[in-house]
Amino acid sequence: MRVSTSQIFNSGTIGMQNRQYDLYKTMNQLSTGRRILTPEDDPIGAAQALEVSQSKGVNKQYLDNQSYATSKLNLLDSTLNGVEEELQAIYERAVQAGNGTYSDSQRGMIAEELKRRLESMVSLANTQDGTGLYVFSGFKSTTKPFVANDGSAPAPYTGATQPYALGNGTSIAYVGDAGKEALQVSGSQVMATSENGIDVFMQVRDAQGNLTGRSMFDSLKNMIEILDPSDAVPFSTAAYGQALDDVSSSIAHLSTVRASVGARMQSLQSLSSTAEDIGYHYDTRLSELQDLDYTDAISKLSRYQLQLEAAQKSFSQVSQLSLFNIL
Repeated sequence: MRVSTSQIFNSGTIGMQNRQYDLYKTMNQLSTGRRILTPEDDPIGAAQALEVSQSKGVNKQYLDNQSYATSKLNLLDSTLNGVEEELQAIYERAVQAGNGTYSDSQRGMIAEELKRRLESMVSLANTQDGTGLYVFSGFKSTTKPFVANDGSAPAPYTGATQPYALGNGTSIAYVGDAGKEALQVSGSQVMATSENGIDVFMQVRDAQGNLTGRSMFDSLKNMIEILDPSDAVPFSTAAYGQALDDVSSSIAHLSTVRASVGARMQSLQSLSSTAEDIGYHYDTRLSELQDLDYTDAISKLSRYQLQLEAAQKSFSQVSQLSLFNIL
């Protein structure tokens, strides 16, 4: 077979270029630690790695959502704990005020203390998070949810634009809405990360689950008015007993709300643990698909380097051949 000079040169050039490409590819694999640099390296493996990477990204987003939800619920539970402590202290002082030996002035001192605790409860109900958003405003998180009733008898809550009140005599009105913020914390679960002021403070249920018809603030306000001699209302044992029951119902109601929040926090812990395990399995699978076998890669690098040197040397010698050299 006749071989032309151009064929010799083309064959030698292509051979050296192929070995250079092999060296370049192997050096990139060694520098990155990855076996698959482009889909042509392993089309099936590249497709599987892409699928696993996407699943890993979704799982990471769920982990981030779970972390954010946990942070919000921690703040919510901490605030509710503060409210519960105030209610417990109020109940203890109210029970003390029922002592038959107490004078009007002594009850008046307790009433003054309860006034300060009412202010503290309203402050807790208007708690803001680290970004300045109100915790109990529902979806109206930039609106201060609880305001003192100015006597204009706000209408009962029927939507996001009307305040919530329990009759004309309510002491504190709610101007948020009934929304509850929620996050997708897993592929099949959306979890509420907040509580609105209606469910926590305004619609109080007793131990049997029945609505009392009075908000936490009104229950405390009634107790203050009963104990405060400056209101010119004589102390009534029946009214006092009802007010005490209302405070007790508020404590029971708040315990139910906190139990719901605690259950969600516990669920998030389980979800996070599962998501972390899934993330580990995704990392392991990606490692199996993409990670480089360094022993094999270094062996290939040495072989390609030897082949390139041989190709270069042989091309150098062949390229010098000429009939005129022996004439």
